Amino acid sequence: MLPIYKAQKTILDSTKPTNKIEIIPIEIANNRVLAYDIKATFDMPRFDNSAMDGYGIKMADIGKKIKLISKTLAGDKNNSINESETIKIMTGAKVDKSIEAVVPVEFVEVDGDFIQIPNDVKEKANIRPQGEEFKKDDILLTKGEVLNESKISLLASLGITHIKVFVKPNVLIIPTGNEIKNHYENINEYEHFNSSSLYFKLEKLANVTILDVVGDNIEKIKNSIDESYDLIITTGGVSKGDADFTTEAFRQKGYDIKFSWIAIKPGKPFGFGVGKNLACLLTGNPLAAVFNYQIFVKPLIRKLAGCKEFYIDYLELFTTNSLKRKAGRDEVIPVNIKSEGVELSTKRGSGMISVTSKSDGVIVIDKSTWEIKENDKVKFIDFNKWSREFKEFISE
Repeated sequence: MLPIYKAQKTILDSTKPTNKIEIIPIEIANNRVLAYDIKATFDMPRFDNSAMDGYGIKMADIGKKIKLISKTLAGDKNNSINESETIKIMTGAKVDKSIEAVVPVEFVEVDGDFIQIPNDVKEKANIRPQGEEFKKDDILLTKGEVLNESKISLLASLGITHIKVFVKPNVLIIPTGNEIKNHYENINEYEHFNSSSLYFKLEKLANVTILDVVGDNIEKIKNSIDESYDLIITTGGVSKGDADFTTEAFRQKGYDIKFSWIAIKPGKPFGFGVGKNLACLLTGNPLAAVFNYQIFVKPLIRKLAGCKEFYIDYLELFTTNSLKRKAGRDEVIPVNIKSEGVELSTKRGSGMISVTSKSDGVIVIDKSTWEIKENDKVKFIDFNKWSREFKEFISE
């Protein structure tokens, strides 16, 4: 059986990022992958401005009573001052070069048209300098970044209306099994609802199509293989049972099956094939299928979609409870985040469905480890944190 790291390397080495680009409005750019670097087209702030509602002064007037001569609101033309003069200036308003500090309104005494300035004002106090946040031509977002609400807001602040993004890869899901029905169908007591396919359908970085459930028939599986898609994901029929035909169906269609078993628990039956496109052949057991999807298929899709960050990342945390296990294979353990660390789940059977809905992420335990003790340091993976470089994410 192939170790986890070697299986992941085999998959990613066989995956080529897309080079197809399209231009879209930023309003629909959430979860899209940038196809070029975004540079600042001006300084931010674009001019010196006030960080507070206050009074603009000269440093020579500290401790003095000076005359209020004007007011500047945000959006107004800036006003200059001389010694013994002040202007009231609102947050965000442009600060003239003649102003050497801004004193907050709550720190001054007002006496008609005169203002008493305190003695402890520092030069440039409460003045945001031009270019403090970033300067023109600074790279703000990079090619391969996945856009989110904050990044799109940044684009809007630059006056950008349309951007170049990579075209989403097309993914085909082929669920197999005579015992599987869709969640909107009626089932018999000896049948199961198809849950994995909908989980995959919600992938944000790809366009996902789900076929109707294909029975345990090698010819039907072969006929469902559509090489016009960038990636095919199957569920079921990859073990060694009498009705497991999926791997052989792809082999007969000319795919080079790189591996069909990996040293992981749950999810040992897992195949990867390379033909005109890529194929990930997952087990029909729901929990095992989801774990294999997250550990192996998700990084593939991220690389295929043009993401620069497609390696699994982690946070080092401490366990809040202990767990004994049978050594021999690397094992995926669902965990929950607590204030004091991660709590290890005792429910992790390959056929369990509710486990992922009740967990915050996983840890992967090394094959030689037979016991995890309370307060052991482990590598927590939530599958929302990704790296540009390979990191060893298995806890030892």
